[in-house]
Amino acid sequence: MNIQHLRYFLTTMETGSVSRAASALGITQPTLSVALKRLEEEFGAKLFAPEGRGIKLLPSAKLLEAQVRVALRALSDARRDLSGTAAPRLKLGILPSLSEIWLPRLLNAWDGEIEVVEALADELKKKLKNGAIDIALTTSPTADAFANKPVLREPFMLFVGPAHAFAGRRTVALAELNQQPLVLRQCCELRAGMGQQLFEEAGVRLRVVAQIRQEAITALLVASGVGCTLAPRSWQRDGLQAIQVIGLTLQRVIVLAWKSKAKAALAAGIVEKLDAQGPIQTQGAKRA
Repeated sequence: MNIQHLRYFLTTMETGSVSRAASALGITQPTLSVALKRLEEEFGAKLFAPEGRGIKLLPSAKLLEAQVRVALRALSDARRDLSGTAAPRLKLGILPSLSEIWLPRLLNAWDGEIEVVEALADELKKKLKNGAIDIALTTSPTADAFANKPVLREPFMLFVGPAHAFAGRRTVALAELNQQPLVLRQCCELRAGMGQQLFEEAGVRLRVVAQIRQEAITALLVASGVGCTLAPRSWQRDGLQAIQVIGLTLQRVIVLAWKSKAKAALAAGIVEKLDAQGPIQTQGAKRA
């Protein structure tokens, strides 16, 4: 029994998609599919069934999920007992736009109890400052006031639904976004600072048709043709196409940030485990 395959299985259950799970784990879809197939062979039961462009979770997968979580927790407890050390409870802050792709990776990078706090970058900065959280996966320069280590750099892209006028295109010019209906992500880093300045200098005015806090609702509106949206490349969702915007030179830098020297070793261990999982796969125009 390969323990790593069990972790792959849990990530697939958490994301509900082979492509999203592979992206979160930093492995290829074929590698993940082979691992899941081997689990099915070892347990003698089908866990997933094809459903459209995705997968359907079968009752056997739900049953196995509960047992696997118990087993992995027991192994983690045994490891701590034998080593004589116990991992402290980790209070982790995370951006809403990172939850889907990063949470499985972070859970796999920490053996102890974890408390996750989801908040916008400015709020995460305050929580780090007052000690409400231990570390935060957030953006730079928000985290520049703290010790931090970059873990991902990614460009902003335009996301459209299948019926959008830009659908099927690989690139659009920045000027083409003028007066385009926009579903504005309330947590978007482009709402202020250099993002607004860049659009103003290019003479581009986006016509905001919706302002949404929840990322899933934003994706639903874009897929339904209400408008397009701008987001980091790793934000990709089912049914949407990511298009490169020529002239939009901004990128988002994701960092793991911490305040006190006491958290430096803790953060270094997490970064090491994240690196071991491989890079986030943000390439590609579509997700299935």
